[in-house]
Order: sequence, then C-alpha cells, then structure tokens
Amino acid sequence: MEAIHDEQWIKEKYEEICRQNPADYVLISLKIKRFRIFNRLFGRKAGDRLLERVYEAIQGWIGEEEYAAHLYLDYYNMLVKVPHDYSTIVQYVTDFSHMIRDMKDDEGFGHVFIGLGIYPLEDDSTDFYTAQYNADVCRAECPERAYRNSHFEIYSMTYHDLNLHYFDLEQEIKPALEHGDFKLYLQPKVDLKTGEVTKAEALVRWIDPVKGMIPVSEFLPALVENGLIQNVDLYLFGIVCRTVERWKQQYGKEIHISVNLNESAFNYEFFFNDYKEVYERNPCQKDCIEFELLESIILNQVDQVNRVVNAITQFGFSCSVDDLGSGYSSFSVLINPRITTLKIDRSLFQNENDLREKTLIRYIIQTAKELNMTTVAEGIETKGYVDFLKELGCDYVQGFYYYKPMSVEDFEELFVKNPITSA
Repeated sequence: MEAIHDEQWIKEKYEEICRQNPADYVLISLKIKRFRIFNRLFGRKAGDRLLERVYEAIQGWIGEEEYAAHLYLDYYNMLVKVPHDYSTIVQYVTDFSHMIRDMKDDEGFGHVFIGLGIYPLEDDSTDFYTAQYNADVCRAECPERAYRNSHFEIYSMTYHDLNLHYFDLEQEIKPALEHGDFKLYLQPKVDLKTGEVTKAEALVRWIDPVKGMIPVSEFLPALVENGLIQNVDLYLFGIVCRTVERWKQQYGKEIHISVNLNESAFNYEFFFNDYKEVYERNPCQKDCIEFELLESIILNQVDQVNRVVNAITQFGFSCSVDDLGSGYSSFSVLINPRITTLKIDRSLFQNENDLREKTLIRYIIQTAKELNMTTVAEGIETKGYVDFLKELGCDYVQGFYYYKPMSVEDFEELFVKNPITSA
C-alpha cells in the first residue's frame, strides 16, 4: 500500500494499472464534508491535524497494490481493488465511510463525514484526468449530498453524467437547426361542441436523417441546459407564423396555433423583442397565435406574469395557462383578464372512476367558465373522459383518443384541405 501527496504520482499509478488489469480497480474521489466550517470553528491548526488524521486512516485502510494521494486541502484520490458489482461497491464504501466517521478523536471534534465519487476502471478506461473528472462530478452532483452525513455515487451505476451527454447533443443540435432537422408537429384540439379542428398546439420533433426521430425526453433537457431552447423555439415560431399565413392565403382557413413559452424566455425581460422580430419577418393573422405559459414557471410570480401577458396581448397575440393541476395550481395568475384560455393538465385524467378527480375537474371548469375563459383538457385517451368533459361544458380536448401529434403536412391534409369532424 502507498499513500502520498502528489497528483502526478497517483496519475502514474493509474496509468500503470490501466496497462495491467484495470477491471479490478476503482478510482475514488474523496472530500471531507463541511471542512471549511470546521476550519472556521476550530482554527487552521486543528484543520491541518484533521487532514492528517484522515490521511493516516486511509493509509491504514488500503491494502497491497492499492494507492492513495492527498492532493490538496480536503481532497484525496484512491485507487483500490473492488469487484465491479453494485452491492459489493456499496458495501465497500459504506464500511469505509463508517471507518472514517468512527476514527479515533482525542480532541473532541466529533465525527468526520465524507463525500465519495467512485469511477470503476474498465479494460478500455479513459485517461486519468477524465476518470478523475468522472469521479469528481458524480461525487459533487450526488442529489443526496445535502441531506446525508456521508454520501456517494457510482459512475455509470447510480450516476450518469448528463453534462457530457448534453455537450455531445449540443454539437449535433446546432447543425440540425441549420439543416432543418427540427420539425414542427401539431396536436389537434378538438371542439367538443362541433367535432371540428381549428386549433392545435405546436410541438417540436427532431428527425435526424440517419437516426430517425430522436425522443423528446432525450434532447429537450439538453436544449434547456445549454440555453439552445430559445433558438429552437424562435425557429419553430417562424414556421408557425408562415404556416398560419399560408393556410389563410391558400385555403382561406384560419387555424389557431398555440406555442409554449419556455422558462428562460419568461424570466428574460426583453424576450418578446425576439418574437416580434421573427413575426415581422413572417407576418400572419395575430389572433391565430397563442402563447402557453406553463403553470410550473409562473407560480407565485403575479407581477412577472402580468408583465409578460401584457406584452404578448398588447401586440395582438393571446395567452393561456398550460398544465393547470400539474402540481402547483397557482390560481392567483388567473386574475389577469388578458389570460383567456385554461389548459387542464393530463395528470388529472388518470382514473375516470375516481370521484375526487371528477370533483376537482368539475371545479376547475366551473371556475374557468365564471372567469369567461376557454377550457382545454389535454392527455385525453378514453371515451369516458370525453363524455364527462362534454357534460361539464369543456370547450376543447387534446389527446390520443382523437389524434396524436402529427406533421404539418398530415394536419393540412386532414383539417385544412378537406376538413373532417370527429364524432
């Protein structure tokens, strides 16, 4: 066993292991939790003694052909032999954490707790600094780090680095935008009184020429994380405007399309200038455009909601609250008379025989009616819900019971060229 204060030394040991039998080893990133607070409470000298105590405890723990380095302050790296089995790794780090917690304390400073990131080495293991980063990031981004005394994450087992995934996607997203691989899809909103479809919600789909359609759940978080969601939203908004105008000119049809406003735009004071610029390049009938504000991003932000809604509606577009009932239900925003539509979230349509669910839906629709708001129920998949919503006087429904999201071309064939009505 060896331990030393040198990153270059542990790097050389890592590379030596990779040349021999890396699959027997894991690289551990270790940090003492709340060390800065300890330093402030007990002083620098006590902090130095704590660092040495932890270092000595690690030395006594590691075995033959295992290595540890105290790199700086409260940060250590370890290369230890642990079979790459989840339960075995968990037991190892649990025992190790308990050893550090319970090590001898003659000065009365109390237990020591640590955060661990574990990177299992493989036959094709990456270079040392990437491996170190992988161990560091899963330790630092452990969701339980603020709630547990000691915590750990295992790279590729309990932790998956979305940052790298998002970075890789970002390199593909920009060219995809340039090549037009992001497509506008529309989900019809069925008028429950007439069965007609004159409204739809705009949705984004990424159709790669090689991979095909990429799941929304895979790329949408990357768009948000990398700040590219606004680029995609504005790109689609331009397509929406051009499509609305083309259908009006070519077929004399007014199709009302709603677009989602993302959180980054909502919280940016001058966001609407970008939309106005896109609209000026692609003018269409303004009352055919509606902006949907997610309930989750407008919670308890009445002043901000009013500012955003006023900017949108004064320009001539309309506004709706989307996903009402998704978990927050901030009814205070509905006071603004410029919000004309209320969308009821799909989470309220889970069990059509649930009397409590029905009571809540009835209350929401009744409230909307008294506020002179149009109601849209989304995620409707059964005839039972359709009949119930008709009975309550709900205005529109979206959902697989009638139609799935579809391409602009399919929507045009069904509802613009030769309009059909739903039973």
